[in-house]
Amino acid sequence: MDMQLIELSDRAICIRLTGRLDASGAEQIDHRFMAATAAAEEERHAIVDLSAVTFLASMGIRLLIASARGLNRKGAMLVLFGAADLVQDVIDLAALDQIMPVVANQAQALERIGS
Repeated sequence: MDMQLIELSDRAICIRLTGRLDASGAEQIDHRFMAATAAAEEERHAIVDLSAVTFLASMGIRLLIASARGLNRKGAMLVLFGAADLVQDVIDLAALDQIMPVVANQAQALERIGS
């Protein structure tokens, strides 16, 4: 699992994930992902690009939920976008859209956070 951070503004970052977000992949990025999202001191939204994620499993779901909840406590949002069909099916089955916004593309993600 690879993770790339892109600073969008002082209020938002984009996190681009590549690979399998399974137990191994989640473990590889866990600390960096949490530091970039829920561990941040200031209110800062995060949009997560899933377009290059080929597989999503329970540990990846746990990572996304923990980050979304941490951001929510600070008045910020985690927004997922760009999921391929297989990954979107898992997102739908896990009802992640009940916890965080899930949209089709980056423009919609930016619109959701008001950037």
